[in-house]
Amino acid sequence: MGVLQRFERRLEGMVGLAFARLFKGKVHPAEIAKALQREADEQRSVLGEGRVLAPNVYRVRLGETDFAHLGQWSDQLAGELADMVTEHIEDEGYQIFDKVTVALERDDELTTGIFEVSSEVADRVRPDARAGLPPMASAPVGGHPPLPPLRGRMATDTGKQNPSIFGRAGSRTTHSHVLVVDGPGTRHELSTGRNVIGRGTEADIRLPDTGVSRKHVDVVLDGDVATVEDLGSTNGTLVNGRRVTRQPLSDGDVIRIGHSVLVYRLDGA
Repeated sequence: MGVLQRFERRLEGMVGLAFARLFKGKVHPAEIAKALQREADEQRSVLGEGRVLAPNVYRVRLGETDFAHLGQWSDQLAGELADMVTEHIEDEGYQIFDKVTVALERDDELTTGIFEVSSEVADRVRPDARAGLPPMASAPVGGHPPLPPLRGRMATDTGKQNPSIFGRAGSRTTHSHVLVVDGPGTRHELSTGRNVIGRGTEADIRLPDTGVSRKHVDVVLDGDVATVEDLGSTNGTLVNGRRVTRQPLSDGDVIRIGHSVLVYRLDGA
């Protein structure tokens, strides 16, 4: 079971209600989890000798409605998200100066369903030396206690693409590609080629959602690569909290269209 799946299981136990009803039109915690994973990957710093430093302080900014909605689980959700990021960092073999923390903050300029994530490296031993380090900066760590041994895989190439960010390209291994509709848990296995999602009768996957266009989004399956493409929908398409027009998908990506949330699963990966 992957990091995101373990997080979702713990989330189900915490919430205890159907996600579709509870998070309809609002930020879904699974979207935040995926965005935090991506933030750790994108803002890591390669320090030399295969040492990769990841941020350990993460901030999630939410609009007024979403902040109020998630506030009832604020402390527990922040703790679960921090545990999830820690597991991801360990799996990737990154290093951190101090324990991972996640804070949920209110930003009244953000609209419902939209959130922003930021991060930084913070060291309690010498906070001024590392706090505010520019993203992806490669800086010496002289004067700090020695970094702990790397765990898991060792990244030595700054240009190495992480599959959780860029999707899977070139592989032709056969897997089952599935979209799971959050709430009812309906599974739709993708077919090779186009898989149009919308509320119209011509859609391959129909969603009874007034916020979804008749032909809202297409998930194109080419070999083992699934790519989501917005079809000029009225309300747009979000993947892991970011508005997209076209983007390759990786296992666990959360697609939001209208009031509906779909999770992409690559079974057998």
